[in-house]
Amino acid sequence: MNYYMLMNDYKSSLIPRYLHAIVDVKKQVNKNWDYEGSDYSFPYDMEQPDCPEKLFLLCNRNIGALKFNYYRHSRAHLMSDYFFDFLKPFRMSDFICKKLLATSIKDGETIRDDLNYIYFTNNDDFLDFDKSKLEEDRYRGVIPHKLVFSEKVLSYDIFAITGTLLSGHIFLSEMVAEKFFEKKIAGLKLIKSEDAFKEYCLDYGYDIEINKKRAKRRLP
Repeated sequence: MNYYMLMNDYKSSLIPRYLHAIVDVKKQVNKNWDYEGSDYSFPYDMEQPDCPEKLFLLCNRNIGALKFNYYRHSRAHLMSDYFFDFLKPFRMSDFICKKLLATSIKDGETIRDDLNYIYFTNNDDFLDFDKSKLEEDRYRGVIPHKLVFSEKVLSYDIFAITGTLLSGHIFLSEMVAEKFFEKKIAGLKLIKSEDAFKEYCLDYGYDIEINKKRAKRRLP
């Protein structure tokens, strides 16, 4: 079965290269656009029992139009109600979802109230590490030269992986991808899994040769 990786389409005017915002549990308002860093480490602390059901996306002055339906944000995903409703009927691996209210740091005004903050969990077993071709880079990241998924992904239409530089990215089955192409949702792109890392390198300027481990020179 073919799988596709979901990515931000940075060529789209809807997708900012950098999202000038932070996620926090409380609204912050400051006319000078100053803000305090969050006491939480998102998205990981979404698994904590005291994490609220509603979070805030605190937007700085350069936030832009904020009109996307999907945006990959670190290891988490921002989805509009429209896009999330499109995915809900399909079999999704374990995830946590919190409502996300986008507000301006300057005056606290609501910018968007239809966003969801989603973090996929329990994704350690979706890669077949024996059959995949992986290589540790000089910074201990794992280069995925070839991805082979385990049989566990057959239970899902949508899942995320960990353990490589593509950790946190969402993968869709071919069936879901076909439905996605019919929707023609702007601002995001689907890349076949075998081409996913090549596209990642182009988007994020990752050079495999520069980042490869250097063999230690032996003294004579």
